[in-house]
Amino acid sequence: MPLTRRLELLKLASKHNFVIIEDDYEFETNYVNEPCPALKSLDDEGRVIYVGSLSKTLFPGLRLGFLVGPRPFVEEARALRRLMVRHAPNNNQRTAALFLSLGHHDTLIRRLHKAYRSRWEIMGAALQRYLPDSARIPSFGGTSFWVEGPAQLDSEMLAKHAAARGIVIEPGRIHFGAENAPHNFFRLAFSSIDERKIEPGIELLAETIAQTQRLAAE
Repeated sequence: MPLTRRLELLKLASKHNFVIIEDDYEFETNYVNEPCPALKSLDDEGRVIYVGSLSKTLFPGLRLGFLVGPRPFVEEARALRRLMVRHAPNNNQRTAALFLSLGHHDTLIRRLHKAYRSRWEIMGAALQRYLPDSARIPSFGGTSFWVEGPAQLDSEMLAKHAAARGIVIEPGRIHFGAENAPHNFFRLAFSSIDERKIEPGIELLAETIAQTQRLAAE
């Protein structure tokens, strides 16, 4: 979200008296420009609750996250958490805190940024080669591509055919709010894929799309 829209959103929150929950989980994967400041850093009225976790950068099983907000809100959130799930093991918290304090997490982020950017570029080039004009290159980076297949493509059927050939895609219909959502969109992630497998995988996916369309037409 551009800075101008972020500022406008804060004005609307003030005008209509609502709270914004900011989950900026891919801020570290901007390969094009300097990261835009978090909405929370622009918040003068305490209307933004910033949440995040270490699931993407370390590992999901750690079950550690963080929250930045007004002190009364944080105190209430901590009280509710104690009633529901207590807290993550203290040794996990201490180990993660030490890992962060020694700068290892910052080093890890820089390594991930380099690896992700390389995969981002390879997948972008492969999509342009094998599925030209179908993929929207993320404007800042991220860890996935949003792909628009041929108009008559059923991405849920494609997902089944692709899985049988060792390719995992996420059908895009669930990301639309409309009742008659289009079926030809899907998402391709690359964060955990060996970059040497990306181009051959996209080539195979293009063949699978053609095969899915032929079967649907029969």
